[in-house]
Amino acid sequence: MKITAFLALSILAAAAGPCRAEEAKPAAAAAVSTEAWKSRTFTAEELKKYNGLGGMPVYVAVDGIVYDLSRSKYWKTGEHMKMHAAGADLSSALHDQAPKMIHKNGKILEKMPKVGVLVKDAPATAEKPAAVPADKPAAAPAVAGVTLHRITKEELGKEERCAVTRKTLKVTEATPAVEYKGKTYYFSSVPLVEKFTKEPEKYTGALEKAKNLFKKKA
Repeated sequence: MKITAFLALSILAAAAGPCRAEEAKPAAAAAVSTEAWKSRTFTAEELKKYNGLGGMPVYVAVDGIVYDLSRSKYWKTGEHMKMHAAGADLSSALHDQAPKMIHKNGKILEKMPKVGVLVKDAPATAEKPAAVPADKPAAAPAVAGVTLHRITKEELGKEERCAVTRKTLKVTEATPAVEYKGKTYYFSSVPLVEKFTKEPEKYTGALEKAKNLFKKKA
C-alpha cells in the first residue's frame, strides 16, 4: 500500500510539473508585452490623428509618454471638460492647470494603458540653393565695364581662345562670354568668368599677346 501510494504521488507530481511551467510562460509573455509600448513612437503630427473622432482612439501625451484614454468616461468625445482635446501633448496642462488633488499631479495616469513614446518632430531640412548650371554664369559680373555677352548664330563654331587659360575653344551656345572695352572674351568654364572680372586688365593684355603670337606662327 505504501509503495502504491508513493507511486501515485510521484505520478501526480510529474503531471503537475509541466502544467506549472506552461502556466508561467503566458505570465512571462504578458510581462514582455507590457513593455512593448516603449518601442512605439509618435511625433506631434502623428499624435493628432488619435483625437477620438471617427472611431479613432483617444491618445494624449504627458511627460513624453503617450497614454490611451479611450476607456475613460471623461474622454468619450475626445475632449475633456471642454478645455483639452485628445491627440495633443498635455504635460503643461496637467501640471499647471489641472487640480492636483483630483489628478494627483499626474499619477492618475498610472492606471491608463501606455501605448508609446512622444518624440520631437524631425527638424525641417533647409532647402539648398539650386546649383548653377556649369555652362552659364550665375549673374552678370559686378565689375564696371564688364557685361555678359550672348552668343549669336554668327559666332557658333568659331575657334577662339579662353581669356584666362588662353587655350583654344570652339564657340557653342553654352560658351560663357563677356564684353569688355568693346571686345568679346570667351571662357572654357563659368568659374573663369569670375576670375577674369576681378582683374580684367591682367588677362586682356596677355590674351592679345597670345593671339598675335598665334597669328605670326600661322
